[in-house]
Parts: sequence; structure tokens; C-alpha cells
Amino acid sequence: MRASCRFSVLACALAVFVAGCGGGSGGGSSIAPSAGGTKTADASAATVTGTTGPVALPPAAVASNDPLVIESKVSSGSNRDIDPFRARSKADSPPPRQVVLPSLAPEARSVQKSSSAILGLPTRIGVARNVDATATVAKAAGMMGWSPTSTGSKISAMRFQASGAQGIRLGLLVESLPLGGMIRFYADGADKSYEVSAQEILTTIQRNLDAGDSTNAARTYWSPNLGGEAITVEVDIPPGTDPDSVRLSVPTLSHVLVDIRKIDSIQKIGEAGLCNLDVSCDASYSELSKSVALMDFVGDGTGGTVNGADYVCTGTLMNDRVSSGTPYFLSANHCISNQTVASTLYTLWSYKSASCNSTQVSPALAIMTSGATLLYQSAQTDTSFMRLNSMPPAGAVYAGSSSFAPDLSADVYSVHHPQGDLQKYSWGDYLGQGSCVSGGCSSSQASGANFLRVSWILGTTESGSSGSGLFTKMNGKDYLIGQLYGGYASCSNRFGADYYGRFDKAYQAALFQWLGAPPGNVREPIYRLYNRRTQTHFYTPDPAERDRTVQRSSEYSYDGIAFYAYASAGVASDPVYRFYNTRTGVHFYTINAAERANIRNTLPWYSDEGMSWYASVSAQNQAVPMYRFYNTRTQTHFYTINATERDNIRQSSPQYSYEGVGYYAWLSP
Repeated sequence: MRASCRFSVLACALAVFVAGCGGGSGGGSSIAPSAGGTKTADASAATVTGTTGPVALPPAAVASNDPLVIESKVSSGSNRDIDPFRARSKADSPPPRQVVLPSLAPEARSVQKSSSAILGLPTRIGVARNVDATATVAKAAGMMGWSPTSTGSKISAMRFQASGAQGIRLGLLVESLPLGGMIRFYADGADKSYEVSAQEILTTIQRNLDAGDSTNAARTYWSPNLGGEAITVEVDIPPGTDPDSVRLSVPTLSHVLVDIRKIDSIQKIGEAGLCNLDVSCDASYSELSKSVALMDFVGDGTGGTVNGADYVCTGTLMNDRVSSGTPYFLSANHCISNQTVASTLYTLWSYKSASCNSTQVSPALAIMTSGATLLYQSAQTDTSFMRLNSMPPAGAVYAGSSSFAPDLSADVYSVHHPQGDLQKYSWGDYLGQGSCVSGGCSSSQASGANFLRVSWILGTTESGSSGSGLFTKMNGKDYLIGQLYGGYASCSNRFGADYYGRFDKAYQAALFQWLGAPPGNVREPIYRLYNRRTQTHFYTPDPAERDRTVQRSSEYSYDGIAFYAYASAGVASDPVYRFYNTRTGVHFYTINAAERANIRNTLPWYSDEGMSWYASVSAQNQAVPMYRFYNTRTQTHFYTINATERDNIRQSSPQYSYEGVGYYAWLSP
């Protein structure tokens, strides 16, 4: 009998079933979960290996790379994540310790200025700066200082000022964070803070490590840019948590030189050309513009980027064959070519003028800050294909695409963000195929050429337009056929050619396995919430239940997506059952039918709430271990699929007894 049995009747009752069984714990409401249902999408079964390491793909055996036309789709906005911007509790916010960096020298304040879209380079809008005061864990710990809150937790706050900056992105190099911890970022005078749980940060880091990056860049979590020359970071740890379990440093910040949300900043620093055409002035681009997003990301020192510097490009939300609603996202490989950089991505949607040639931003502007999972990248066609880690805003359009080669002299057009500016459009002619090598591009007659050559009649592209989609119209509908590599077009060189990576080539090479997959049983996200009073976790596949729980009780914080499982039997046929402890208000989960039967027969205060999701009792179909712990303080079980979190708990949380692998689930849809 394991040692934990002396603390818990439940632990003793379950001890005989430990081998191969599953469970979990949660301090949550007793609301029954949604039963869910069968959805249409893809299921992983193959891998692609590149610079980002193994990447899960849908079944290649059932997806064809034959040319396909995919229609567009409007997002319903369902399954959106909880808004990370929450009202600040200023009474609990301690005075922050101060870190002040001086103004940059004039020569360091310049950003890349180019009339044309620079071949193979993203647009840099920020400068990496070393922060000596918090460069190591020891120095950061000396700066933090801890203050108690009204809820019994402890908070530390540090304010970083980079004089003269238009914005800041902080790089938190993380060694360990405690379970239930919360990180908040806010600008000076802000009524809201950006909240991210320790679990989400560790999940981001684990994704980078799993992709094969073992550098410090992979272990760095980058804050959003909240505007202004200062940003404060708060670290909030649960009651009874040892502050020494927080091991992080801030060796670098990105000093942002352009406020991409202010048109006057763009005109002054970005020098966007006057021949660019406002997308809000032509209603024919209204729907297409809803599929285009401005990308903001941090370089890691590869692909011509500077480690810690901030960059912008343009990307397009992509629909798949079955309109599954999976947020696939297409841009250029020279913008994002590895998972570590993809994790820093945030996107601005409907970032356009409020009306024709207005300097006001559209009120529909929405920002997504949760990064992306890189699925495929190719330098040959300059393709970067990702899945965003959260759902796009309601009304966003999943763009249609054509994997047929375009007709010569076809009309083509694009919506993009030159210099990171508000959306512009360009319209012109497809001139034929092109070839691009290091140092330049030219026309090509070779049948296997990887690029499309374009000349603009209206508008142009500029640095910042990189990665934007090239479209053509068939039967009155928009279809993407390429993404921008770069070129020679500018307001001063109106007939210079631009070059776009061929979407048909990328589709036939790999993208068909996601975009062309037939209907199938889809994996759904399982959300995790943390009860800061009981220090227990609650898991649910139902976004409505997730939202109700957070909204009805201030005790709960949202930990993000814990893992993925199936809503119905099929690829996985092992149901995970959920119980509600009527004495404690805590939930329990198990995949073991014998364990379930024993609880029903011997523990009448446990209410059987039925099946919650389907997982696996063995490592199959690329399922990975779900690690199980028993919390001797709360007498509950805890599950994590994150190996980094598992290791942190084993090293710094002795109240958690490690019980090995409970069952198997998935890291992605």
C-alpha cells in the first residue's frame, strides 16, 4: 500500500487500481459537462520532420495531394479562449521594484526602412536590449520582494522602463514556476492586466523543447507589447507556496521603436509609401481583409533575425476541405521558420482604418496573443504553415485557396500590412513563374520553378507585407495561390516585380495532409482551471462550463488548454469518467472501469457524472503520457501532460506524490 493511503480514504480505496488507471482532480462547480459530439476534422497519424522536429499530421493515407479548390468560411467565434485581459486588483498590487534602461543612441533607434518588400527578411520594429539587473535567477530573485495579498497569496512586482520606447516585450527565461502560479503584465496606469498562468507558460516552453530547441530562446516566454515605455510584471503564487520555487530571470527585453497601433508613428518611422491603397476604400476587399492579420513576433537569431528583436509580417487564416474551423495560418518561412519563434507570435485582426483613409483604427480590432504551433516550413517555397493556439475572433474569414497553378495574365491581388501599417491592397497581373535564390529573384521558364512573378497596376507591397497572400478570383470568389517572399516593387519602382511562394507546390508537398483531409473524428481541447482557495484543479471539455465557472467564482483562474482528447469513441475508445465529491466540491477523473465501479460501490458521496472524453490506456496514435500525482495536502489527484511541469512539481512540491503514467492523451488537435 502506497504511503499516501494514510491521508485519504479515497486514496486507500483506489490503491489497488493504481496500475494503468487514470484520474485527476478539480476544485470546480458541480455543473455536468457537455456531452460533446462528433466533429469533422483531421486526426494525427503521420509525421513531418524538419528544423522544427516531428510534427503531427492527419492521416496521409486518406488525404490526397491532388489539386483542390477550397472555399472560404466565416468564423462563428465559438470556442474562443477566455479574454486574457482582466481587471486589475490594484489593492493587492505591491509597489514594483524599478529597472530603468536609458534611451537608445540615435544610431540604434533606426528600424529597417525600405520601399520594397526586402527579399527574405521580415521587418524589424524593435531592438534587443540586455537587462543586467535581472540577467540571472539570483539577480531577479533579489529584485522581486514578496508581499501578501488579501487572498493569502504572495505577489512580487517589477517594472521595466526602456526610455523612449513605443512598446516593450519582456523575455522571461524560465527555469521553474509553481503550480497555480499566475503571471500578469500591465502598462503604466492600466485598469487591466494581461494574465497568463504558469501552466500556459510551461506548455509554451515544452512545445519549443519538443520541437528540438534546447537553447535559452526555447525557454523564454515573451510578454505582449502593451504600448508605452514601461511594462510591469507581477508574479502571483498560491498560499503556502515557497517563493524559491519561482526561478526565472529577465536577461533581455525588446525595445519596440514603432507603435504599430498609431498611424502617425508608422508614417514617421516606417515611411510607408503614399501609393499604398487603403483597403477600407474599396468594398470588394471587405471580406478578404477579414482573413488577413498583422503578425508581431520576436526573433531568435536565426534566418537573419536578431535574438530578442521584435518583427512584423503579414499572414492569412486558411480554411480546410471540411471547414473544420481549425485556425490554420499561412505566412512566409523567412518570417517564422521554427517553433520557438512561432511561440512568440501574436496577431492583430481587422487592423485597418475605421473608414476610407481615416487615421482611426477600426473598432473591430482584435488581438490574439497565444502564439502558434508550427506544422510545416519550407525555404524552397518560402512557406510557413501554422495552427494558431487559440481561435480567431468572430467574423474572421477562413480564406479559400486553389492548389491549381494560376493562368498566365490572370488578375491577382493582395491585402497586406506594409511597414506594419493599417491594411492596404494591391492589384495587378500574374506574369509567370519565377526563381529565387540567395541574393535575388528573376523570371523562369522552368516547369518546377517555385515562385509566382507579379507586377502591380494599383498599389504596391513593402517591408512588412512579407507573408501576405496572393489571390485570384474564380466564379466571383477569392482563392489564395501564394504568399509573399519579396521583390522590387515600390512607389518609386511601380513596374518592379514581386515574387510569391507557390501555394500549389506547398500543398502538394505537405499542406494537403491538413487542408485536404476528409471528415474524421476530431480531438477537442480539455481546459484546465485552478481553484486558488482549495489549491485544486478542474478539467472540462466544455467552453461554456469553463466560462461559467470562471465568471461565477473569483476563486478560479484559467490555466489554458491542458491537453487534447476525443469527444466520441473511434480513434480512441477508452472513456474518461468524471465524479463530483459532494463533501468537498472537488471533481475526480478516471479512465479505469474497475476503479470507476469501485468508487460507485464504496464511496456514495461521489456523484458519477458520466463520461467526459475519450483517451487511451496505451501509447497509440501518437498519444503521449498523462502524468499522475496525488496531493497529500488536499487529498486530490492532479494530471499533467507537460513533462516540464511534471519535473518542476517533483523537484519543488513535496506534497505531490508522483504516481507515474495515468493514461495517454494528445498535445494537439
